[in-house]
Amino acid sequence: MVELSLKTIKPLRFGLIGAGAIAQQAYLPVFKEFNIGQLTCLVDTDADRALASAKDFNLSYVGKDLEAIFDYVDAVIVAVPNYLHFPISKTCLEAGKHVLCEKPMTINVRECEELIFLANKHSLKLSVAHVRRFYPAVEKIKEIINSKKLGDIESFDFEEGTVFSWPTVSGFFFDKEKAGGGVLMDIGFHLLDLLLWWLPYEIVHVDYEDDNLGGVEAFAKIEIGFANDITGRVKLSRLSVLKNFYTIYFEKGIVKWDPLSARRIYIEKFQESSKTIKIKKGNSVKDMLYNFIYSIQNDQRLLVGGEDGLRVIQLIERCYNSRKVLPLEWLHGKDGVSCG
Repeated sequence: MVELSLKTIKPLRFGLIGAGAIAQQAYLPVFKEFNIGQLTCLVDTDADRALASAKDFNLSYVGKDLEAIFDYVDAVIVAVPNYLHFPISKTCLEAGKHVLCEKPMTINVRECEELIFLANKHSLKLSVAHVRRFYPAVEKIKEIINSKKLGDIESFDFEEGTVFSWPTVSGFFFDKEKAGGGVLMDIGFHLLDLLLWWLPYEIVHVDYEDDNLGGVEAFAKIEIGFANDITGRVKLSRLSVLKNFYTIYFEKGIVKWDPLSARRIYIEKFQESSKTIKIKKGNSVKDMLYNFIYSIQNDQRLLVGGEDGLRVIQLIERCYNSRKVLPLEWLHGKDGVSCG
């Protein structure tokens, strides 16, 4: 959990841009009980959805016009389909507003770099909703890595996959132009952010495969090598349930964490009995907003800044640019030759 002194935090006026599933499930519930951030504006292209979402709040503006909110907000949360992250964030930064953007910050490196430039130019905070960074278990794993109690990391094996069931309003996830990619750009974004945060080393090798035959990928595999001889693999799926464990192999033991049941860390120390660390429940969205507000009010470094969003997009672009087609059982025979 992010520990902050609330005495140093002043209420900040927020505009929420987008009233879709992520707004309904993550941000609106937090603002109903938030005492250091006030929701003052709500923007959505669907006027009825915006009005319905605003019924529990006393807002200065509810409607479709983004520029109408700028007199009433200090910061914005951009919670719209991926392809709109860049133009909306850019408009808000140019208007002098701090931006917390849903992941991915943008769908390509060039746009990420432009947003970072604008934020620096106008002395504004630009954060990305890498919300898993705020899971207490994730921070604990970072502590275990840094402590060296299990020695150096030797390899890793990360798997995450379920049958897609997110209650999307727009359905943009399955449109390549609007989403920027498939499972790698979606749940893979959270996974890769944690990998890069836990292992902040230069990547020297990437071998990427997915099942994309013209739309967006639903299954992907990555082999990644770091400069200090750490190698590992990542497996992602929207079609099936995988093991759903992030496993890190150290010189003296193993750490395992289930991202879908995030309050337990499993530790096996060689030649000793295994143990489970139970983590107290937190509110990662609230902690993320605390960090964002604290950073603005005290001019402190963000836990997740624009550069963090850029690093993940750089790795995703590297994967897509070197993409190979996964062997598909229904498409290929045992020798890999097409059955069609």
